[in-house]
Amino acid sequence: MKKERIRVFVWFLQTALLSAVVSFALCPISCKATDEGLQLLRGDYAAPVLESYSAESALRVSLTFSERVTITGAVITRAAPFSNGAVSAEQDGFSPIAASGESGGISVTVSYSGDGKTAIAEVAESLEAGVRYALYGEAKDENGNTLTFSVPFIGFNSRIPKIIVSGVHPQFASASNGGYAKCEFVELYALTNGNTAGLAIQSAADGSDRAFTLPAAEVRSGDVIVVHLRTKGEGCVSETGDNIALSSGWYTSSVVRDIWSPNEKACLGDKEDTLMLVNSFTGDVLDAVVYAPSESTAWSNENVKEAAENIAAQGFWKSALPGDAASTDGLTASKMLKRSGCIALRRAAENGTLGNIVVQTSENWRVEKIVKGAVNPIE
Repeated sequence: MKKERIRVFVWFLQTALLSAVVSFALCPISCKATDEGLQLLRGDYAAPVLESYSAESALRVSLTFSERVTITGAVITRAAPFSNGAVSAEQDGFSPIAASGESGGISVTVSYSGDGKTAIAEVAESLEAGVRYALYGEAKDENGNTLTFSVPFIGFNSRIPKIIVSGVHPQFASASNGGYAKCEFVELYALTNGNTAGLAIQSAADGSDRAFTLPAAEVRSGDVIVVHLRTKGEGCVSETGDNIALSSGWYTSSVVRDIWSPNEKACLGDKEDTLMLVNSFTGDVLDAVVYAPSESTAWSNENVKEAAENIAAQGFWKSALPGDAASTDGLTASKMLKRSGCIALRRAAENGTLGNIVVQTSENWRVEKIVKGAVNPIE
């Protein structure tokens, strides 16, 4: 009987000890040394989390945190040492201006939303469209926990032109006989004047994480911009200034503006895809193209299907069925999908009679042989 009581007592101690260990592991506690010994402290010791941020205008950048915060030491610079956009916690007196690597910066004023979780950083003068900036600062929550952050962003572009997709080349062929590789590209046609900063080309087949965002370049109504989505060989120079004769390669010309993505991998669906031209600042779709073999009765890619349904629902395409998409029948690496009616759309835009959404059907597109050593004319 005595041994049984001892076993029960030992079991009780073991259970109590295990419960204590679990409780300590789960409870948010800390400790400090005092004259009386080790004192346990309870409370919130986690730094606030930066959940999202975006450039809302040429003057404002918004930041949303996991809890109410106060921002101090906020500054904007052109330097962006945290290239991956990571946010780092404060360490050893790490200051925002020290993080920027510069002795000065653009001062900002900070205001807050009603719940205090969203901070608005505002500058006195407009930031340049398309320029890469970084916003640095320190966020402190109500318990004194701090986070020193660095967020890269692109200067907001309020002058994105009315612009459409005028051609698509979704196939690839390696260079032969000393020639150029035939890489994937998307051809754009400007209907009004503006700046290309923040225009993004998204392929549903590739996924939104592989979207290519165009750099800043001034364009005028009637300009053609060829966006080469794969860099291969020499001469792949993006023409962002006045000189548009810098680039060389397949499907380049001194009379159109060539922009090159640094991507070196296969891209775009070679037979079916939903391509979207997007304002990356607002997320608005500006134009779209849906293509597939004419005899297709179902999409083979679920992402392409969902994107086609969204595009049709927004009014950019008459139907989301693959049989109603632009036909890729006969398409090869030496041919492209070409759009008709572009010049008429430009004239309507110049006259102020063009709506924000242009409905397309398969009849607006055809497969066309690419002119050797030139760029196919706009119709």
